Amino acid sequence: MNEKTNNEPKTEDVFKEATEGSPAGKKLSELDILKQSVDEQKKKAQDYYEQLLRLKADFENYRKRSDAEKREHFEDGKNSIITELIDVFETVKLAKGMMEKATNGESVQQGLHLIEKKLAEILKLHEVTAIVSVGEKYNPLLHEVVGVVENDGIEDDIIVEEIKAGYKIDDKILKPAIVKIAKKKEIKKNNDIAEGK
Repeated sequence: MNEKTNNEPKTEDVFKEATEGSPAGKKLSELDILKQSVDEQKKKAQDYYEQLLRLKADFENYRKRSDAEKREHFEDGKNSIITELIDVFETVKLAKGMMEKATNGESVQQGLHLIEKKLAEILKLHEVTAIVSVGEKYNPLLHEVVGVVENDGIEDDIIVEEIKAGYKIDDKILKPAIVKIAKKKEIKKNNDIAEGK
């Protein structure tokens, strides 16, 4: 009997032989392939999910670092300006002391000159330049008109007076110049007639 049991094929082998050639066997192998494919897709999805979590954490760290750097740059800029203002404040105190001790107007002028000089140094250090106005044609990007001067000898819209200087750094306008421009008298009279004045 032992010989018969030893020579009998195993159940797994019989099942394998029976299913390999049959349509049921093909269905099982297709099912195995589909299961394997689903498992691979699950693994890919898990990998993508973990990658997404890492990217999210990296971005959050970047955002926090960027915010901290912005705050630091802002504080550095603020401290730099305050340091420069302290220099001006000290110059004003020095000029005030000179004026209080002075018996003539010359010391007052010297004190004001010291203040102006100190402020000019700070502006130059930051590459701030004055906008050229008088004699130039009015440019709405650079100038703000607050008055018109009647003058037949000058072309219209030429700046004849600067009330307050304008300033810029490179091409960035910090403050437009406040100016008066020239207009011919006859144009103004024609406008008055047209308006019924």
